[in-house]
Amino acid sequence: MSEQPRMVEVRQNVLKQNDLLARALRDRFEAAGVLVISMVSTPGAGKTALLEYTLSRMHSDGLRVAALVGDLATENDARRLARSQAPVKQIVTGTICHLDA
Repeated sequence: MSEQPRMVEVRQNVLKQNDLLARALRDRFEAAGVLVISMVSTPGAGKTALLEYTLSRMHSDGLRVAALVGDLATENDARRLARSQAPVKQIVTGTICHLDA
C-alpha cells in the first residue's frame, strides 16, 4: 500500500543567509560610493549590447566603470565587453544560471 503524497510547509526563509550577505554588500558599496547594477534576463534580450554601449560611453567619459560577467559556459560576453577598454572579469558559473550575493 503506497502512502499519499503530503505537503510540507517550510516556515524558514531558505535564502536568509544570502539576504544577509546581500544587505551587508549593499551597505559596503553605498559607504564606498559605488553603484552596483545586476542585470538578469533571457538570452538574446540585449543585456550585453546595452552593457557594451554603456561601458564604452562611460569609460570614454572618464568614469570608473567595470563589469563582472557570469556565464554558464563561455567567455563570449566578457570578450565583447572588454572592447570597451573598461576592466572586465569573467566568472564561468557551470550549471548555475545566476550569481547569489
